[in-house]
Amino acid sequence: MIRKLARYLAQRNKALWLYRRVCHPTGREWAQYLRRFGGLYHLGNDCSILPSAAIIDPAYTWIGDRVCLGRCALICHDGSIETLQQRYGVRIDRIGPVILENDVYVGEGAMILGGGEGTRIGEGSIIGAGSVVRQSVPAGSVVMGNPARVVARVQDMLRFWEADMLGLPWADLIARREGAFDAAMEPELQRQRQKYFFERDLK
Repeated sequence: MIRKLARYLAQRNKALWLYRRVCHPTGREWAQYLRRFGGLYHLGNDCSILPSAAIIDPAYTWIGDRVCLGRCALICHDGSIETLQQRYGVRIDRIGPVILENDVYVGEGAMILGGGEGTRIGEGSIIGAGSVVRQSVPAGSVVMGNPARVVARVQDMLRFWEADMLGLPWADLIARREGAFDAAMEPELQRQRQKYFFERDLK
C-alpha cells in the first residue's frame, strides 16, 4: 500500500524521497520520472538512469536514445567562476552542454564535464568507471582514465570479449539469456561464477 501511494505521489512530483526510499526505482523507472520532471533539455527513448546519477545542469543536458547512466555525474558548468569573481573581480561564464548521443554507456563514478564549448559523447561509446571526461569523444569509442582518453574501439573490444566468453563455463547460459539480466537464470549463473572465480584457486 505504501509503495502504491509513493508511486502515485511521485507521478505528481511529490514526496520524491518516499518514492526513492520505498520503491527503489530501477534505472528505467527513474528515466521515466526524469522525462516528466527532470528538466532535461532532451531525454531520448528506452534510457536507463540510476537514481544515484547526478545531472547537475539538466537544462543544458541532451541525452539520446538507449543511453545507460550508472552512478555518474554530468556537470555543464565550471563552479570556480564564483571564486574567481570574488578574488579577481572578473565576470566570466564557463558553461557548455553535455550531449550524450544514442547508445552511450557511462559507468560508475565517471564524470562528464561540459564547461567551455561543451562535451559530446559520440554514438555507441562507453565511458569506463571512474573516468573524468573533459573533451568530446568520437563515436564508437571506449574511454577510460583521468583525464579520460580513448583506449579502444567498441567493435574491437566486442570481438575480444566475445572470444573470451566462449571459454567460460556459463557461456551456454549467456547464449540463451534474454537481455542483460534474467532473474530466473541468475542463481545458476552466480553459482557457476563463484565456483570458477574462487574454488578453482582454493583447491
